[in-house]
Amino acid sequence: MAEKKQTFLDKLRERLSPGEMFRDNEIQANKLGALILFCSGILLVIILILTAFNVFLLGMDTMLLPSVQAIVEIVILLVVYRFAKKDVWWLKYLLLGGLIVIYARLDGVLTHKMAIIMVIPVVFSCRYFSRRFTVFASLLTLVIFALSAAWGATNGMINVNIVTMKEGTVMTATGGFLGVAVQNALKAGGTDYEKMLVTNTLIFDYLPRCLMFSIVSIISCNIARRGKEMVVSQHEKDLKSERIKSELDLATRIQADMLPNIYPAFPDRNEFDIYATMNPAKEVGGDFYDYFLIDDDHLCLVMADVSGKGVPAALFMMASKIVLANNAMMGKTPAQILTDVNAAICSNNHEEMFVTVWLGILEISSGKLTAANAGHEYPLLKGADGKFELFKDKHGFVIGGMAGAKYKEYEIMLEPGSKLFVYTDGVPEATNSANEMFGTNRMLDAINEDITLSPENVLKTVRVSVDKFVGDAEQFDDLTMLCLEYKGK
Repeated sequence: MAEKKQTFLDKLRERLSPGEMFRDNEIQANKLGALILFCSGILLVIILILTAFNVFLLGMDTMLLPSVQAIVEIVILLVVYRFAKKDVWWLKYLLLGGLIVIYARLDGVLTHKMAIIMVIPVVFSCRYFSRRFTVFASLLTLVIFALSAAWGATNGMINVNIVTMKEGTVMTATGGFLGVAVQNALKAGGTDYEKMLVTNTLIFDYLPRCLMFSIVSIISCNIARRGKEMVVSQHEKDLKSERIKSELDLATRIQADMLPNIYPAFPDRNEFDIYATMNPAKEVGGDFYDYFLIDDDHLCLVMADVSGKGVPAALFMMASKIVLANNAMMGKTPAQILTDVNAAICSNNHEEMFVTVWLGILEISSGKLTAANAGHEYPLLKGADGKFELFKDKHGFVIGGMAGAKYKEYEIMLEPGSKLFVYTDGVPEATNSANEMFGTNRMLDAINEDITLSPENVLKTVRVSVDKFVGDAEQFDDLTMLCLEYKGK
């Protein structure tokens, strides 16, 4: 028997609980309900205290002393306030019941002057976005206020605006006119005045209340239904957003793993030192760098920037990186690599995306660097005893921009101590809140602050300068840099 009872309670709790989707909403609604209940209770206590001083005239013969009632109300408020801090499924029913009782008491005390308050519990109930709870609140309010109306008819003051008094009629403060009139009207000997009093009260007092209450209840039920639909829709959007975020986080990790990111990159090679970074503006970016040994004496270096941002650029970036690496590993020259890669991309590029590429192949034994540029930024070169300077190499057209494009290459001799710095346009075009660009000159000043730094520290220095210049402005483009120091044998 105990197990069946527990099962019934569990089913009841499960049926009445809001569920995880609506839990936060119910907690906020409970806080609002507790505040309304507390303020309304204070109002009722004040009225009861004023009644004790005959500010409000009521039938004292059927009431407890107002001061005693005020103390009882304060105790009830303290108890409700104690439970209002709990996160339990039945709290909303306690708050709703408390509101209805308090407003019914106010309605019974002040009669027609407080008719509007009967809709407050129903309007409050729609905040829980449960049509069933709002219907329950409407029915419970209707029952409690019917009892309140009966009490008010016996003990409250009647509405003199809806009755016609004979000249010389004397009214006392004890109330009960309507209650007596109803009793007499139901008897065969009821006077016309008593019948008129009952009829007018029903037509001009209680009927408008019922009509107003019905309209507000229907509107509140509709608000509760629409509110629930909005919460469900927002919950589905949040789940979708969380799923997209999770997928983007995975894509970010995959993209990071696609780029060389283990340093020192070639711990067994003392002829050179290399370091590179890529910081996407969004979760994933279109910039990429690459470096790899074609054979024991040839190191391939790649710096590229795909058009666009986000996931499309990231997908195009990964495809371009693979095609570039595959062609480079075939032993082709930089110009031939870019030519063949352009042909491969243009053959199936319906989205008309493109990528700028700087590609160089270093002959490690001699220091000869053979490079080709497909619409990319000028590299910075530092001689063995000099500073970094802008090297304005020959530009070809962007990869994927035009089928049949040809590319030219050039050669640079690196001496021991020489350094190469390549980057994407996100570095010189970094913009601050005043819409000013970082620019090539600031980049040169930053990188030449200390020309003895290692490739890793060179990149860190430039990044610190960019961040200091940009300040709180949002990063709108990927920041990708690569630095090579040739040491020779």
